[in-house]
Amino acid sequence: MKLSLALRDPSRDTLPSSAGLIMRKKRSILQRVVPISVAIALCVALIAFPTNTSARRSGLAAPPLKALFITGGVYHDYDKLAPYLTSQLSTLINVKFDIITSLKELGSEHFADGYDVIVYDLCLDDADSAALDHAFHAGYEGKPTVFIHCAVHSFRNSPKIHEWENYVGLRSKFHDKFGPFATQKVGLANAITANFPADWKTTGDELYQTIEVIAGTQPLLTAKSPVDGRVHVVGWTHTYGKARVFATTLGHDSETAASPAYVQLLANGLLWSCGELGPDGNPEPGYAAAK
Repeated sequence: MKLSLALRDPSRDTLPSSAGLIMRKKRSILQRVVPISVAIALCVALIAFPTNTSARRSGLAAPPLKALFITGGVYHDYDKLAPYLTSQLSTLINVKFDIITSLKELGSEHFADGYDVIVYDLCLDDADSAALDHAFHAGYEGKPTVFIHCAVHSFRNSPKIHEWENYVGLRSKFHDKFGPFATQKVGLANAITANFPADWKTTGDELYQTIEVIAGTQPLLTAKSPVDGRVHVVGWTHTYGKARVFATTLGHDSETAASPAYVQLLANGLLWSCGELGPDGNPEPGYAAAK
């Protein structure tokens, strides 16, 4: 950084020659010392107040991601699932959750302002059309989004159900009866499932039946039905407008939620949607949870 000083022109100096020499020496000293002192001050400021970029490069914790976790509804014990999942996710990645248990806040078009990502883990058949419009708008404008389990089946009684499914990235209406099944990694390599077990099994969950995979959806995990042998997509990525979307139909209850691999899958999906997951499946610097 250069500092411009308003000093007199030596060619117009009316001082005696000895005085002019002294003045020129003073100018020379100022021109050398001032830029150095300014540079030192800037370095001190950067050390005292690191930016997000410098924090990430150095491996320091970045400000936590702010996540809005929207939950509630029927057929699931969300009173236990929501606090359990959010607490487990916070042990893996640098994220802070606000949990809401209804769609009341979605009555405002600004409900997602101030959040880095929205997580839908709910099971509701109905919703106010304005609330869904606000959800669509937030996603379409680029808000990263994660859908868990029954969020894929929600709002079936709404006239906007098809747009909700477009947001989710997959159409599904039914599921096999609760029971064990195994998953398989498919499709192109993706950081979300880079470290996910190739032979992961759940001792009990609901296998959602795939009706249609929306154009642009990238399947990551599938599962073969123990009932009829059909293969269904159970984990995928999608783009809705400007938003990166990660979704999984896994996660009916505590049996799946208790699996460390499942929680890691959600953590990776959340980070990926925010652009903070490295290609090796590990958080970008600053976004792993503090040890």
